Amino acid sequence: MNLDTDKRRLSQVNISQKMQGNMKPEHIFRQLYDELHEASQAQLGWQWLLPLCTTDAHHLHSLRIPATDEQQDFDSLVLSLTKILIDSLNEKSLIKLIPFEKQENFKNKRGIALLEAALHLNNLGGAGIHIDFLQKLQKLRSSGSAHGEGRTYLEIAAYFDVEKQSLQHVFADILNSASDTLDYFIVLVNSGRVREIFEKNQIAAGYAGFSDMIGIADFGTTDASVNHDEVIYELHSKP
Repeated sequence: MNLDTDKRRLSQVNISQKMQGNMKPEHIFRQLYDELHEASQAQLGWQWLLPLCTTDAHHLHSLRIPATDEQQDFDSLVLSLTKILIDSLNEKSLIKLIPFEKQENFKNKRGIALLEAALHLNNLGGAGIHIDFLQKLQKLRSSGSAHGEGRTYLEIAAYFDVEKQSLQHVFADILNSASDTLDYFIVLVNSGRVREIFEKNQIAAGYAGFSDMIGIADFGTTDASVNHDEVIYELHSKP
């Protein structure tokens, strides 16, 4: 399934206009973050990115282009961005986007791997570039400047062009890519496809549970009569 390219293009144009209107990258990011929150609640009834807890809220509020070219400041901001975009992925709901018959195979997947499976197994187009960005961002956080001589850090530093420009410029580029990823999530959620997949899998889970209950009713009770509609409703309504 390809996302609505007209909506995608319009969203990208809006980002470009905001940048030309001297909106700082961090302001664009926070605005898109809020838009994703609103779209998720309206379209899905659950959050694509879980709200940050009180002790982590500073990661969003303090997100900015660093004022200096200090490595420690840069590393701290990369950590904040991964907390917001990766650590906050709603894994409990993402697993329910995996086709029901395959969910057991992915029960141990976490974070980006789970997101990638949910998008690719449902043929949701356009995910590749954003999955790649999130994977590189996670590696940048994991390797960090403390491992500056390590092979992984050198490879990821080359990807983000760390050696050829200031860390301020590097983080501005990272933040713009992060905003583009949020934009992709917003278009995905608003497309209605995610809700359709989620509901379809919930119904499949309900019928599977219903079949199990029928088996119990047949062999474990003296009265095998079951109100099918009530059982399905009860299972489907469970979170």
